[in-house]
Amino acid sequence: MSRKPIAVFDSGLGGLTVVAALYRMMPHENFVFFADRARVPYASLSPNLITRYACESAGFLSSHEPKAAVIACNTVSAVALREVEKVFSIPVINVLHPTAAAAAQATRNKRIGVLATSATVKRNTYSVVLNELVPGVQVTSQGCPLLVPLVEEGWTEGDIPRSIVEHYLGSLIEARVDTVVLGCTHYEYFRDHIQHAMGDDVILVDTPRATAAELDQWLESHNALETAGPGSVKVFSSDVTEALYRVVESLFPLNFQVEVSAVSVESLSKFVALPQS
Repeated sequence: MSRKPIAVFDSGLGGLTVVAALYRMMPHENFVFFADRARVPYASLSPNLITRYACESAGFLSSHEPKAAVIACNTVSAVALREVEKVFSIPVINVLHPTAAAAAQATRNKRIGVLATSATVKRNTYSVVLNELVPGVQVTSQGCPLLVPLVEEGWTEGDIPRSIVEHYLGSLIEARVDTVVLGCTHYEYFRDHIQHAMGDDVILVDTPRATAAELDQWLESHNALETAGPGSVKVFSSDVTEALYRVVESLFPLNFQVEVSAVSVESLSKFVALPQS
């Protein structure tokens, strides 16, 4: 059986929560992750620039000859999914659709809250997908522009992050949602704060787990799932800082070594040209 890796991409540290879930569910697989931290946050960029950066990142990961890829970025999943799929030319799992499916299954009152980046909210992607899955669903979407920078700075605990999180939750509490989608993988680092503010009766969808389950199912159904031998995780980033190492240490077992390497932004453009539509 092939020992080709699984490629995972995000604009920043949020995607590492997905990599950790993938490794827990598929411990015999090799994973190669790229975080484009030098250009985060993508949500504040134009759709054309998001697409360009995402395709460059996909091109870099393609040079590792992966057997499948995961877009661990909701913004890219909402804005540039088709273009990135063309660059990879292999099966691509995105976080948006398995997350929406999990939310549709979880809701009891058909009121779902979505916390997301401004780009994802503007595209209205979650609302469209959820309405296809749950006719009559009420979707309340809230942009949370400050949460990604807080994660990238390693500032997820304390009174100020907690106050910012609570501020963003006001519209969801008012809408009486019973299920919340964390529509950006960075927001996983605020899960405890969000759960506390929303209450134990509200279900927070586990995006990393839902995404890992979809990939696991695909690999198994195509006889491509590794079932023996040690797995590995390699992390590449366009900006390597102490915050990156702290997140890696918090997400993976102490006795498991994660290889971390820097990739220059200048080198990314050589890996791919934008796909022609």
